[in-house]
Amino acid sequence: MILQDQHEKERNNAKNAVEEHVYYYRHKLEGPFRKFLSALLTLTEDWLYDEGEDQDKQVYMDKLAEIQKLGTPVQERYEEAEQRPKLFEELTSKTQSYVKIIEDYRNGDDNYTHIDTQDMEKVSKCVKETQEWLANMKNTQDKLSYDQDPVVRSSEIHAKLQELESACEPVVTKPKPRVESPVDESKQMKPEEDSPAQTTWENGTFSTEVEDVTLKQEGLQKIEKPNLSMELD
Repeated sequence: MILQDQHEKERNNAKNAVEEHVYYYRHKLEGPFRKFLSALLTLTEDWLYDEGEDQDKQVYMDKLAEIQKLGTPVQERYEEAEQRPKLFEELTSKTQSYVKIIEDYRNGDDNYTHIDTQDMEKVSKCVKETQEWLANMKNTQDKLSYDQDPVVRSSEIHAKLQELESACEPVVTKPKPRVESPVDESKQMKPEEDSPAQTTWENGTFSTEVEDVTLKQEGLQKIEKPNLSMELD
């Protein structure tokens, strides 16, 4: 009994999965997936409410695989069609910014004069190759219809963008070498020499000022000496 209930549950789940995928893709076909319209969804939906009303689990699984076989590539093509133009535009903008830098370099722009000529030539070569690849991919892709697989995927465009930046950014953003200003020796302060009076004071003998020493010496000379010739009583 339990095994039978489990089998019935799995059968119903498989049937519901088929129905959900029909509704999902039908909803998309009313909007963004309209360009990828297919009659398979209508046929599957009619089948579900007719002979597909009560089928074994495997029958539903096979029908689901049939829908997914159509629906998955359709969804992928739609997503690619949404992302691809944005990445094409981003890559185009990046190449144009590098072209501007190359032009400024060749015109002697001071922001880039420190960059080696060979390095800038590598940047120019990489940009040119990227532009050629981009033009080729866009022209080829524009010739395809929406029900065809894209000639280039968004992941490839993104990889090309990273490749371009890895090759060019280290060169065009190279900082200028620092240039130190020359030292004006005439403006350098010379150490002051100690005056004799200061030196004498530092040695612990006289005052720091010559005038002070002179005054003190004169004062000493004015002191009267004791009269040693006085008579004794």
